[in-house]
Amino acid sequence: MIVFERRGERVGYQINGPLQTEITLLPPELTSSVDALRTDLEDLLVNQGLYPDEAHAVVETWRDSWFQQGTRIFYIVPESFVNSILPLTINPMPSHLSRVFVGRVEVVTPRTEREIETALARRDAEGLDRFGRFLFPILQVMMDRNPDRAQQIQASLTALER
Repeated sequence: MIVFERRGERVGYQINGPLQTEITLLPPELTSSVDALRTDLEDLLVNQGLYPDEAHAVVETWRDSWFQQGTRIFYIVPESFVNSILPLTINPMPSHLSRVFVGRVEVVTPRTEREIETALARRDAEGLDRFGRFLFPILQVMMDRNPDRAQQIQASLTALER
């Protein structure tokens, strides 16, 4: 399990062991780089059974979306779980088969909410764009958490579009 955070050009992540029951994690220090994370992710995928070229291709597909502004958790889904919900039959059966699935969870932190609220108040489209495709799901979480603010968020978005 990897906790990742990006704030502008500052990036941090921490690699944790497998989750057994529950864990409390602190935000990572923003002292690393996306390139370092990509290398570590590729190494983790190779350790799970992918060939280096496969691991590189997988991480490359995430380049434009998984490493944007915000906080998220990446995790390796246990192969036994994958096989139980997505059985696979290949005929003839290969001599070796590795199925490696990576999950991602977006974490909407108070810091992320403050950044978005500030950008909305300033009509800072560039600041909002840093969240990429995660912006609208994050806004939905914010509105669900505080329905009284939903109308204000909607009005701010409308004003920004003008």
